[in-house]
Amino acid sequence: MKHIQHFAIGILGMFLATGCAGTGERINLNVPVASGAGEKAVAMSAPTVAIQTFEDHRADQSHLGVRHHVWGGESHFSLSKGTLGGATAQAFADYLRGKGWNAVVAKGNGTDGADILITGKLIDAGVDAKSGIGQTTLHAKSRMAVHVQNHADGSQVRETLTSAGDNQVFWFDPEDAQELLNELYNKNFEKFVADTKIDGAILKLRK
Repeated sequence: MKHIQHFAIGILGMFLATGCAGTGERINLNVPVASGAGEKAVAMSAPTVAIQTFEDHRADQSHLGVRHHVWGGESHFSLSKGTLGGATAQAFADYLRGKGWNAVVAKGNGTDGADILITGKLIDAGVDAKSGIGQTTLHAKSRMAVHVQNHADGSQVRETLTSAGDNQVFWFDPEDAQELLNELYNKNFEKFVADTKIDGAILKLRK
């Protein structure tokens, strides 16, 4: 009987530790690891696509979401370094290069002599986690508006990319939030590639 009591107390202690540890602290995330990177070589004749730092239009720019602890209290998800707009532009360029595009991150507000310029706005991005006894439910969202300017003929392309996702885990780990956010970013990038094509030095929507 004592063994059962000790086991129950130990389990309760783990739940208490999981629920309270890190309350009020910052949980660092990276945005994101592009799953498309390294898939294709960039053709020498491919037009240069410059991506400027995304403008951050989120309602709350102070963090990337909240983890609600099981026994009360909150911790905040935050970008590990840099700005979310800069990280998004870099991730987008990495993804497109992995698909064989000649994509670069523009320096400052310049175009670096690119054939195609991509600018964007972050409307919503982040992940929330709510921990309970024996489970943590995660919800993430990513919404961005992308604007393409073709220098060859002055034509433009506009598209809004939106994705959302949920996950449920037994023990909370920051990697769970990281993976879910990365998945949504890559879904948005994948949709952009699926919806567009490059014809010569011009980027167009597929018909």
